[in-house]
Amino acid sequence: MELLLVLALILLLVVIAYPSLDAMSGDLKLASAADQVRAAWTQARTRAVNEARPYRFALVPGKGNYRLAPDAPEFWAGDGSQPTDATVETTERPLVLEQHLAKGVRFNMQDASTPVELDPGDDSFLPPGSVELSRYLPIVTFFPDGTSREDVSIVFSLKGARPLLLRLRGITGAVTVRPLDELVPEGQP
Repeated sequence: MELLLVLALILLLVVIAYPSLDAMSGDLKLASAADQVRAAWTQARTRAVNEARPYRFALVPGKGNYRLAPDAPEFWAGDGSQPTDATVETTERPLVLEQHLAKGVRFNMQDASTPVELDPGDDSFLPPGSVELSRYLPIVTFFPDGTSREDVSIVFSLKGARPLLLRLRGITGAVTVRPLDELVPEGQP
């Protein structure tokens, strides 16, 4: 009888703790996605400075796919062809990344105050390499001087987790990550 009572208590504790563990897991997935995009931005900025040519970061809204490549027509043409070494003007091969975020994590390009509605039956990302280049939405271009043209805000969404806001300051390159409920008005740090 005592053994059954102990097992019942353990089961009760697991049932009570599961929702908070699940939410914590979602928060960790969103933080990981934000870190992944920050790393891609760092690579883009570094390559732009080292290769003396602009690099573009683009994403598929509502999905978890993103692409990073030099900001030149031969890398963003809709025909799917990649430039050969003969078309590249530098001695170093350019960086072209097509990746996706963790399963379930999506880019939300709506107004940051209204989270995207997530369809649980819909895939959160498309297989890398299968996305038509015309589906990518340009978000930021990094220039050879290390700056970008504009400030950028991206919201990461995951069902059951608080959305996460990632902001890039174009001139300084400063990146901040905040939960969406801690949103501060534009122009304030």
